[in-house]
Amino acid sequence: MTTAVTQESVSYRLAKKSALWVSFTPSGHDGSPTWQMELSARGRGGRVLALLIDTTAMRPLASVTLKGETYPLTIGWHESRRGGAVAFGGERKVGLEGGTVSWEMLWKPQDADHNGFLAEMRIRATPRRDGQLSLHLHTPLYKPEVWSLPAAAARGHCAVVARSAYNKYAASFVMLSSVDDDGAWDENRNNFMATMYSFPMGGGKPIKFAMDIAETPSPQEARRLLASHYARIADTQLHPVAPLQPLAPHQTLEALLAPEAHAVIGTERLYLRPPAPDQDIFCAGFPHYSLEGLHALWNWGRIHPDDRISRLVRFGATGFATDFQVMGRAGEPEPNKGAFWDCRGKDGFSDANGAPTHGIAANARMARALFLLHGATGEPLFKQSGLNICQWLILKQNSEDYYNGETVHATLGLPEDGKVFGAPTALDGVQAIQAMVLAYHATQNEVFIKAARRTANYLIQEWMPHHEPISPVDIAQVIQSLLALDSEAPSDKLRTVIREWGSWLRIRPLSAGSPTLSADGHYSGLFECARAGFWMHAMDSDPDYLRYAFAALGVIPRDSYFDTWRAAMLYHTALLSLGSLVPEARTDFDALTLRLGWREFAPDAATASFLKVTALNGDPIDYLPLVCRANDQLLVIALAPPHVEGVLIHKNNKQPISRNMLTDTLDADTPLTPLLGEDWARVGIFTVDR
Repeated sequence: MTTAVTQESVSYRLAKKSALWVSFTPSGHDGSPTWQMELSARGRGGRVLALLIDTTAMRPLASVTLKGETYPLTIGWHESRRGGAVAFGGERKVGLEGGTVSWEMLWKPQDADHNGFLAEMRIRATPRRDGQLSLHLHTPLYKPEVWSLPAAAARGHCAVVARSAYNKYAASFVMLSSVDDDGAWDENRNNFMATMYSFPMGGGKPIKFAMDIAETPSPQEARRLLASHYARIADTQLHPVAPLQPLAPHQTLEALLAPEAHAVIGTERLYLRPPAPDQDIFCAGFPHYSLEGLHALWNWGRIHPDDRISRLVRFGATGFATDFQVMGRAGEPEPNKGAFWDCRGKDGFSDANGAPTHGIAANARMARALFLLHGATGEPLFKQSGLNICQWLILKQNSEDYYNGETVHATLGLPEDGKVFGAPTALDGVQAIQAMVLAYHATQNEVFIKAARRTANYLIQEWMPHHEPISPVDIAQVIQSLLALDSEAPSDKLRTVIREWGSWLRIRPLSAGSPTLSADGHYSGLFECARAGFWMHAMDSDPDYLRYAFAALGVIPRDSYFDTWRAAMLYHTALLSLGSLVPEARTDFDALTLRLGWREFAPDAATASFLKVTALNGDPIDYLPLVCRANDQLLVIALAPPHVEGVLIHKNNKQPISRNMLTDTLDADTPLTPLLGEDWARVGIFTVDR
């Protein structure tokens, strides 16, 4: 411990590779020696790049108020601790009764990828009493711009970032403890501040906050710094997860396969009906996306074989592909040739609102579904229809390789026919990336993959520096689009961008009552957010995204969860994402495959005849069986509520020896492990040799 009596300035570095340095300079007098502190970012040679926090005699780090009297807390000692941490504190007399207040603050460096620290402060008053504690972190940035996160304030948290255009440094402050509503930032003093009333000063309750420091060339990057910082620190408090309930969508599939769930239009053509109350309107695209529902149904049939599924998928996709696509007429101009209509009602084709328009995002999603259906069935019509949409999407791009809006005027013989309109900053066009990637897979024509890259470049270079995403559904769809491009050509730069969007996704609130999260009236947005969370977990194996995804599913009212095909899609997505709990696992959600080294596991309809997986008491559980064709090894991913401690695996009516991939043990018993070490679900991943 170093005290001010030594009369020497001392500097500590927060972690070995950090650019942050904490300096203490002696002040005061012999009767009351104190230290003043400075936190700075330094470059090579120790050159100070930015002064981030400082204290003076008039600006102490904190103060306490007891019985109406306010006392500044000055620094009386400091020391370096293991792991690059820095501790400092002090003690002072208060009141006329001979009472004292002692305090200590510990700054721990964050991980190697961030320049910042986690702070914990404890304060003890003798005699013990409650009082007001005010924290003041003076930030001497020149003319700082300040932003806060409303999403944090809505949760009772404080998240603020201050940035100086002079040196382009930003300091982000996050505090999850309850603070005064008027806290967060004091413009008059350039302070991050927080005030806690009736604070128990017995030393047992800590005050915690975190700061992150970064060089930010633009104001938007400062906001992204704050979003990622808050998402990282708030962690489990953002979206609490309820105990898991079964996800198996058996009732959904039975409803989809029922005769009344589709309408026969002609020979080998039918339309899948949307859920009530929209059953008089058939939707290939927005908001129900029946083409995607047909692909989800196909994937279900790969594991649970049913002759009705193949017929429904082929005839249903044929009906939409044949009737909903705009076709040119001989001798007449058709600027929308290749585009699809969203809906067909009693008055003909239109968008979901009955207007004569074609949606950019809706067409991109329909093209993606058609390519996936072509891969499943081999039907050439689906491939050609998807290519027609992609060619139309490319023709509608502007000089910046993006779109001047989110909607296109249909052909009505008017001057605006085929013109794009709407909000130029809309994110709908980003969804074209997924369609372009699959078009490239189908044709090996580099025109499509180049179009996907140009759209991604526009998003990163032009959109992100000037805009901030608001809708969690838009964010989820951007994440899925960028992940589709990353799967084609993995890039560290692109993954950094994807993680930034992931932070925005996690900090946005999820509410079943939000109209944007239920565009179809059946919580489609919540399913989209959950899917993005599962995909993010598969990319990084980050438990925060797995937690987020299950939390999003938990927000959906239970009596509405199985209303649409999305329950079937999310069933496979959730279970396949759990495969990423095994190190170096790689997933393909569209193909339903999981790769472990040289082994690639995929669905095999034969498993339905020889495999049975139940809870120990015989109750059904959620599970996904996959088979490696190279060696006939079986992989079982099991998911169950927290009260289910284990499962029974029966192969050909016998209990085989299984390898637990999570514990690397070989046994006939197959216990389940608490998911993420928490108490809301249990998981098991097992391999069984032939």
